Amino acid sequence: MSIPVQDFKEQVAELRRTQILTGAAQIFAEKGFHKATTREIAKAAGVSEGTIYNYFNSKRDLLIAMIELWAGQSLKRVIDQPAADPRQFLRLILKDRYQLLQERGYLLGPIIAEIFADVDLRKEVYQRIVKPITAQVEQYLQVHIDAGHLRQIDPLIITRALMGAMILNSALKFTNLDPRYESIPADLLIEQLISLFLDGLLLE
Repeated sequence: MSIPVQDFKEQVAELRRTQILTGAAQIFAEKGFHKATTREIAKAAGVSEGTIYNYFNSKRDLLIAMIELWAGQSLKRVIDQPAADPRQFLRLILKDRYQLLQERGYLLGPIIAEIFADVDLRKEVYQRIVKPITAQVEQYLQVHIDAGHLRQIDPLIITRALMGAMILNSALKFTNLDPRYESIPADLLIEQLISLFLDGLLLE
């Protein structure tokens, strides 16, 4: 059975877009956002510089699209069809974030530096990427609060506290800043964070 021409074109376009974003990730990690050039990104991606502008209007658009791809794609699958059990739901989220940091942690420095240096970029990343993802987690928690499974807590605070705790602990583990993390397996780290939050929230 043949693939319709339009579907094939869309698949090729998506592959090319991902190819460019992968090249951008490599150059941003090596040189930082400001020193990176679209010429270098094109070379790393194996495309012409003009091809980049067929998909992205600017280097800044490239950065935002890259964050959307790496930070949101895998997590979206977890939160769009959430597990009924809060413990399993949070476990899947934290495993996803751990794996993201493990695979893409090298990009964290350049991205954070650029986000904190650019107010407009910071707002755009929060509105387009962070807020939609965390809003779904907040809604999930609110459902369980309303059902009497969780204490009357503010889902806004809990969601961000959990994400922050995961990012900080993972960063310390991956950067070897604190050697005590070497003896802590990923699964144990995740389970202890879940226990920290849920055992303090679940009604007895």
